[in-house]
Amino acid sequence: MTLVAPADSAGAPEAPPREPRGVARLRGRRVPRPLLVWGPSVAPALLMLLVGRIGLRRPALGWDENATWLAGGRSVGQIVELARHFDGVIAPYYLFMHFWTAVFGDSEFWLRAPSLLAVALGVGVSAELGRRLFGPLTGLLTGLLLVTVPQLSRYAQDARAYGLVFLFAALATLLLHRALARPSWGRWIGYAVTVTLLGLAHILALLVLIGHAYAVVTRARRDAAGTRPLRWVVVTAVAVLPVLPFVYLGLTQRGTQLDWLPPMTVGQVLAAPGDIFGAAAVGLLLIGLALVARHRDARLLRELAVLAVAPPAVLLGVSFLTSPVWVPRYALIVVPAVCLGAAVSLRAVPWRAIAALVLLAAVGAPAQQSLRGATSHMGPDFRTVGRLLERHQQPGDVIVYGTSGTWSLRAGVDYQLRGRAKPRDVLLRTPAAEVGELDAVQCADPVACLGPARRVWLFRWQPPGRQLTAAAPLAATGPLGPVLTSRYAVAGEWHATKADLILFERR
Repeated sequence: MTLVAPADSAGAPEAPPREPRGVARLRGRRVPRPLLVWGPSVAPALLMLLVGRIGLRRPALGWDENATWLAGGRSVGQIVELARHFDGVIAPYYLFMHFWTAVFGDSEFWLRAPSLLAVALGVGVSAELGRRLFGPLTGLLTGLLLVTVPQLSRYAQDARAYGLVFLFAALATLLLHRALARPSWGRWIGYAVTVTLLGLAHILALLVLIGHAYAVVTRARRDAAGTRPLRWVVVTAVAVLPVLPFVYLGLTQRGTQLDWLPPMTVGQVLAAPGDIFGAAAVGLLLIGLALVARHRDARLLRELAVLAVAPPAVLLGVSFLTSPVWVPRYALIVVPAVCLGAAVSLRAVPWRAIAALVLLAAVGAPAQQSLRGATSHMGPDFRTVGRLLERHQQPGDVIVYGTSGTWSLRAGVDYQLRGRAKPRDVLLRTPAAEVGELDAVQCADPVACLGPARRVWLFRWQPPGRQLTAAAPLAATGPLGPVLTSRYAVAGEWHATKADLILFERR
């Protein structure tokens, strides 16, 4: 007997029912197609925008953020001149901030807004990568996991280039996979432009290309596409060409840029997960989940593993073998790959994914809260110092700065009191912008330049864990120390986070 399919009135077999246009099925349920396409990336991006916006203006500008304001406020020619002497690798970011602040202003909100937008977009891009490689649920979970990472919130609120680095690294990886899936010159050009932007944001972020190279080579072996690696090499080489001048500047300025780094230790290696993710528990949990991930296409997981491991491994290895270059924020580019691996591990069991998100949010909550504190960014509490000066200063007052980190102390006061009266910077001779440095030229004879000033403010950086009193030795003031001790009496003394502010009156 021959079995035949039931026939309709015309005698033809019944066709399977078609889904209505614009509708797809997810685990047996009908879901609007746009929701599956856009939802996994848009929802986490908006959530990251909200989380990063909370307390955005609460922290005072930190040590490095003062450099962003100081350099971004200079002319294009002055920024180029600065790059020849210092911060050459960050010059493209300073140029961007020059034009950004010219349009939006230099308030704390607008100085940090590019980072907030970049991190939110980077979360969305990472989620889109997860959707394309593993499906909508994995993409959504990837984005949500990224929102729980305290370090991303930290650099979403920082007027530095690391938010842009995060965005361009994630976007370059997404565009690479699109070009590998359906090669076209348009897609390769988009990838090349993004790689250029990534290198201009920070040269060390180009370590992500190690993971890209691995993906290209392994796919070429499996797919027998011998021309693909050559095309990637040519495209990437062209993309990196505009970055080479900044690589040269980075190599020549390495001694002054990274001279503050301590020698590499095993302890720093062990602390790396916590330093990269902003909380040890968050980092270890995400890494652990990524390590146990399983998928039918093991190639994808290996690509993610190389993308996650190679950049920090290179930075740590170089730090041990030559001179220190290990700065945890340089490895922020690996966070999407780790979170994507963790999402693959969690996607099969919804309750497990929900439990992991709740746990990560809970263990990361203290770090999330602390990074939004008034003094959470590196450096002294410049805002409190500015308020104290504004409240207690009198006409004719002068100010001097401690010898450690003078450029940032000066910039911090100038920023907090911009557009308002402030004590005269009695030791300033040539502004930093005119000499192409972050440090201004100061008076060669501080005692003579101080002259007969009646009231002198001293603002000095206070090392963490120490609180110096005015009676303590004034070594941080150089030759002015004996003069302030013998000719002046302490009229006021205030201590803020990492800062001493002391008022001296002439006897």
